[in-house]
Amino acid sequence: MNNQLDLSKSNDPLRNQRILFGALSGFIAGTIAALVSGYINTWIFPDLPFYIEWSSLFIVWAMWAILGGILAGIAAVSAEGWNSILVSALCIALTILVLNIMQSSEGFMLNMVSLLGLLLPFIAMMIPLAFIFFWLAHRFMQAVSEHGWVRIKIFLINIIIILALGMAPGMYAKMNARTERGVRIVHGILRDAPGTIHKALLKTEGFSEHANQPYTLSQASSIYSTVGVDVTAHYKDGYTLTCTVVLYPGSDPSVFPCKGKLP
Repeated sequence: MNNQLDLSKSNDPLRNQRILFGALSGFIAGTIAALVSGYINTWIFPDLPFYIEWSSLFIVWAMWAILGGILAGIAAVSAEGWNSILVSALCIALTILVLNIMQSSEGFMLNMVSLLGLLLPFIAMMIPLAFIFFWLAHRFMQAVSEHGWVRIKIFLINIIIILALGMAPGMYAKMNARTERGVRIVHGILRDAPGTIHKALLKTEGFSEHANQPYTLSQASSIYSTVGVDVTAHYKDGYTLTCTVVLYPGSDPSVFPCKGKLP
C-alpha cells in the first residue's frame, strides 16, 4: 500500500468525488447522532413529558453534522495510503478532547495535561472510525461504477453502517436507571398537585399558580450532589421549577425543596 498522501488533483482526479462521499457519510451519521441524542428518551419513555429545546437541538445537530462531515471528508482524502486516516483520527480525537475540556471546570494547566496525556490513546481509539469513513467513501466510489443489484447492495450496506455509526453515540444520551427514577419522582409529585402538595413544593415561588398547568421535563446531573439529579419542569409561559432528587444506594430517595423561576 502506498503510504504517501497524494494531494495532487491531476494525479488523483477522483479525489474530490471521494472526499464528497466521505463528507456526506459523516454529515448523515452526525445528523442521525444529533436526532437520536435529542429524542432517545422521548422514544424509550413515552409516558414521560420530556422537554425539547429546539435551539439547543439545532446547535447540537450543526456541531455533529458539520464536524462529522469535515472529519470524515479528511479521512477520504487519500486514495490508498493511511496518512489521511491518521490525520482524521488525530482531528477526531482532538475535537472530542477539546469539547470535553471546554465543559470542564478544572484549571487550564490541568486540562492541558489531561489533553496531552489522553491524546495518543484517543487517536488509537479513533483510527477504526476514521478507517470506516475512508472505506465508506471508496465503497461509494465503487458503487458509481457498478450497475443493477450490485450497486444497490453496496448502497444498502453503506447506509446501514452509517445508521449504526450515528445511532451509537446518540444512545449515550439515554437516561440511566437512577436518572429515570429521579425524573419519575418529580413527575409524580407534580402530577399529584394540587390535590396533594409535596413538602418540596410548599415554598416554591410561583408553583401555586402553575399547579394545574401542563409541563415538560428536562434533567441533568445535580450541581448539589454527586448522587443526585436536577429535574426541571418547563411551563408554556416560561416559568420553570427545579427539584433535586438525591438517590443514595440502599436508601429512600430524598427531594430537596424545589426552586421556582418566574419568566
